[in-house]
Amino acid sequence: MIYCIIGTRAQLIKMAPIIACIEEKKWPLRIIHTGQHVISMDDLRSDFNLKSPWEYLLKKPEAKTVFSSLKWLTHILYLSFFKAKKLIPNANINNDIVLVHGDTFSTVIGALIGKLSGASVGHIESGLRSFNIWNPFPEEINRLITFSLINKAYCPGSWAVDNLEKHKNIELIDTKQNTLIDSLYIALQKLSKETLSNDQYGVISIHRFENIYNKKRLRFIIDTVLLAATKKHIIFVMHPVTQKRLLKTGYLSSIKSNKNITLKNRCGYIEFTSLLANSSFVITDGGSNQEELTYLNTPTLLMRKATERPEGLGKNIVLSNYSTKITHDFISSIKPKEKNRPVIAVPDPSPTNIIMNSLKHFKG
Repeated sequence: MIYCIIGTRAQLIKMAPIIACIEEKKWPLRIIHTGQHVISMDDLRSDFNLKSPWEYLLKKPEAKTVFSSLKWLTHILYLSFFKAKKLIPNANINNDIVLVHGDTFSTVIGALIGKLSGASVGHIESGLRSFNIWNPFPEEINRLITFSLINKAYCPGSWAVDNLEKHKNIELIDTKQNTLIDSLYIALQKLSKETLSNDQYGVISIHRFENIYNKKRLRFIIDTVLLAATKKHIIFVMHPVTQKRLLKTGYLSSIKSNKNITLKNRCGYIEFTSLLANSSFVITDGGSNQEELTYLNTPTLLMRKATERPEGLGKNIVLSNYSTKITHDFISSIKPKEKNRPVIAVPDPSPTNIIMNSLKHFKG
């Protein structure tokens, strides 16, 4: 039996190609949702045409504050310790596998449930390291904990494999690239020529804990957004947690009053991909965005001190390091976006196919 334990939008996006393949082959599958993210999850399932029902480990409104997140985490940890064997009954390491993804709290929860149940635990997007505990936080810590709980690591490149070589108890599988390239390919196939736009705009997407809860960094980011708005029209994608922080700090009013900035609610993956594909540039702090924008070759300012991903660095991805000079140079270099349909080359075999091949043993 194959179990997928997910909790966030990014996890669902990058696991979707695998889930879709498992569904197509009619292999036994159970999807367990931790409840970390709730908003727009059904939209994402629709974007990828996923049919499998899922069960909630904990179903409550999505946490939007540090306190509510900690409350959710405490509750979910309790459930993990005491319900693991009920969630995955009679698990056998040779016949059952729990798939987890990435570096979120849900990754740790899923790996813990798999370990306690006695199943095999496979970690997708494994081996990523920034080697800086505080950047990104708490993701780097989540990774280190996850590595101690898994026995299969699906690594998106030889560099990620190298990061796990000292873990002798883990089977290392090189998927060459991330499953995100499969997700992006699916999304791009659904974009019609009519979705390509001549409008010149930049996209802002900021949501990371170390940015929105650090007053100095948040001020720096808002100043950068306002500067970028003097160059191009800006579409600011509002994550609920970011909007709440901007409202509390008073920055939301200054953004709303700027006629060259449009606020947009977070949207489904197909719509968001269209937004990125048509943009002149992007300012983001998302690791998944870094990968997507590398594939799309879109000029991107990454609002971080460090990144666990090598994709795009020294090419179209600029690491801001919260430097005024770096951000000003980036904004000054922005050029008009040409209207063309982005094309990406998916490797053969694809990351999803490599993972599927390793899962044959667990299909029952």
